[in-house]
Order: sequence, then structure tokens, then C-alpha cells
Amino acid sequence: MTRFLTVGLMLVACNGKDVPDPPLDTSPELPTVGSDVLQFRGQVPKNLLFLSVDTFRKDHHGAHGALGLTPFMTEIASQGVVMNDHVQCSNWTYGSTTCTLAGRTNVERGQLPRLNGNETNRTKVPDGTPFLATWLGQADYFSVLISANDWLGPSWGNSQGYTEFSRPGGNAYAVHDRGTAAVRSAIESGAEKWFMHLHFMEPHAAYNPPPNNLQGIEDLEPWPEDLTDRPVHYDSRDDWPTMPPEEQSLLEAHLRELYKGEIRTIDERFEDIWRDLEREGYLNDTLVVFWNDHGEQFWEHGNQTHAYTMFGEETDGFLVFWSRNIVPGRYSGPTSTIDLVPTILDLYDIEMPEEITGFPIGTAPAGRPIHAETLARRGAINTVAVDGWRMHYSWSGLVKVFDRNTDPGETVDLFDPEDPKTLELWGHLKPMAEAMAPLVVNGSPSPTFPSSLP
Repeated sequence: MTRFLTVGLMLVACNGKDVPDPPLDTSPELPTVGSDVLQFRGQVPKNLLFLSVDTFRKDHHGAHGALGLTPFMTEIASQGVVMNDHVQCSNWTYGSTTCTLAGRTNVERGQLPRLNGNETNRTKVPDGTPFLATWLGQADYFSVLISANDWLGPSWGNSQGYTEFSRPGGNAYAVHDRGTAAVRSAIESGAEKWFMHLHFMEPHAAYNPPPNNLQGIEDLEPWPEDLTDRPVHYDSRDDWPTMPPEEQSLLEAHLRELYKGEIRTIDERFEDIWRDLEREGYLNDTLVVFWNDHGEQFWEHGNQTHAYTMFGEETDGFLVFWSRNIVPGRYSGPTSTIDLVPTILDLYDIEMPEEITGFPIGTAPAGRPIHAETLARRGAINTVAVDGWRMHYSWSGLVKVFDRNTDPGETVDLFDPEDPKTLELWGHLKPMAEAMAPLVVNGSPSPTFPSSLP
């Protein structure tokens, strides 16, 4: 299916690294229904490049916040198509990348990634599970995954379908170098189209950015330990509840500044990588997709880092499509990360597999429930979102309801077992929790359903 318009391509001149992000409203709003969200002047680009980033908070991306940390990524977003209301399907890398690349939730797929476990109750994705790379391979794509995180790779079975895989040590430059070398070799061997997936880890704890990207930490009272050391960071995080308020505030301030430095760093490295991709011709006929696998909490809901809760700081996603000939815009309809795969398959006219439960972006029915789940540091949690409302269900039996239309930070619990909205959300969520329970190896934990709900 060729998608095209005859309008001009909006380009934004590079402003450099030391200037604020471009305004957040530079791209036109796109209709939420009734038209193709991704449109191109001419043919859909032949090649596909995923740039996925581990542990990147949505509100730290300049397309969604005003912190001024990502001038390059914000500029690219202003030339592309941005999803305004995008949610991840889990809150840690194994869970989130697996459901993203499978085009369906992990519950629907029938196997549950587990963080806190051991060799007896923590399983990998079964052999033969199809992913995006599987279906692209059937369409004669060469594909390569370069992942800086072992949670996305052969150890856990979610790299199936890729022609090649590598997990280099080092930073974003090493990931880029390994990926482009693989694609270059494939092209020299006769590959006509390719899918390169690069997964980066810079923002992940422990945060240790280059000194030039730390811009506020010198104004703080020093912290007595080296928070750039992973055990020290994690021990301090875990000690936070027992600290006096002034120490809590100081620790949070230090970690936030270190994290901001990591975001500046990955943006800076993306700019360098983009320049290399441009020079080597990898952007000439390529659809580029930027996305995050999850966010990062700074005690908004009682914890720091991620894989704790399913609130927005951990699960809000960003998703940006870019190509030389894409028609820029912003899409405000609700989207799930499981919509990425069917969107790509639809663009490339690849028959939609029956197991896909996501929707090509722009085609989901009104009022569609968006599910997510996790089995991680706080046990099992299911969530469902409908029309801006979200329900959280912890398997301990606790249920909370929030209206993110008026309360995006999810601070006011509106749970009422007799309220029609609560009952509507519970009607969507409970079947998913019931379907998830048999997937837990050895049956522990198991869900406790509140007696106040049907």
C-alpha cells in the first residue's frame, strides 16, 4: 500500500547542542480517526531502523517536556510523526521489549517474563515464537539486533527471527558500529532490504554521564558516597525510606541531575550517530523509529529506578517515526507499544498474522482497552486504560483508579466499587488477570481479587 501526499516536507534547521529544544507544537495535529497516521511523499521507505532506548522517561524527551535535554531528538521529532499518548506494555526491559516486538501482550502470548525469580520459576520465550523480525524475514529482509542489554537477546528468547544478533560492550557508539558493520556486510553479500535494530542503555542506572553533561549537580550539597557506582546507587535507593527528609531530598536531587546528564549524553551520541548514518547513506531510503522500553521513577510513587509500579513515570512511552519523505505531525489518539509491529507490517503490505492483537496506528476502535502487566519487584500488577482513565490492580488485592485526563500524575485515587467507571475498567482488567495467573510458574504469586468487585 503506497501512502503519499503532495504537501511539502517540513524540515527544521539544526540548532546545535547548546540551545533549548524546539517548541513542542511545531508539528500539525493529525486526526485521531479516519485517515492514515503515517503518510509519505512517494513510496514508503524500503529499509527499517529501530533506535530503542532503555530507561528513558517520556517527559525528559523534548517532544513531550520542556527540560531542554534533547535538542537533537526533539528536532528529529519535529520532522517526523509523534505519538502523544503512548503507553508501554510493561515496566522493565524483558517484559516491554518482548510484547513490543511480538505485537501482543505477554499474557496474550502465553508466557510471562519474571524479574524476581530463579532458574525454577523464571522462563524464557519459547522457541518458535514469532516476532517482527520473523515476519520481515519471510518478506526477504536481512535483520540484525544489536542490544546493549541482555534482557533483549538470546538468553531470554526475544531476539528470535533476527538474521544476526550481537551484544557489544561499551556505549551507544559501539552499538551503532556493530549494527552498521552487519548491514554493510549484508548489502555486500546481496541483501536488497534490511531491518537494523539498535538498543541502547545509556540512561540506565547507575547513572554515570560524562562530566560535561552534568549541569546542576555542582550547585548541590555533596553526597557522601559515589552514586555513579551501581551497588552504592542501589543501596542508597533502598535506604531512602529510613533517611530523614533532608537526606531524602538531597539524594533525589543528586540522582535526578545524574539522570539528566545521561539523557543529555544519549541525545549527544544520537546526533553523532545520525551524522555517521547520513554520511554512509543509511538514511536515504529508511524509516527510522525511536522508542523507549520503559521509564524511570524518582519516588513519585514510593520507589526509584523501575520495575516497581505501572504509573506513568515508568510506563509512559514515546514513539517517533521519521524518514526523509514522511509528512510530519502529532497523533493524540491512545496507542500501545503492541501497535508498533502491526503498523510496520501494514506499511510494508505484509499479511497480518492472526496472533497480532495490536492495531495499525489510527485503526483501533474507539474506547479500546489498552492492557499492560508486570511480574517484578512489587509482585504482579495488571493495568488497563480506556479513554484516559486507568485502573491498577496489584495481586495483593489493591485496586486504584485514576483519571489521567485531569490527573496525569495519578495522584488522586477515584476507586469506588459502585461507580460505573470502576466497574467498566474492572470488566476489562479482571479477565486479563485471570488469564495471567496460570502463566506464573509454580503458581506463586496468585491473584487475590477484592470482594467489593464482581
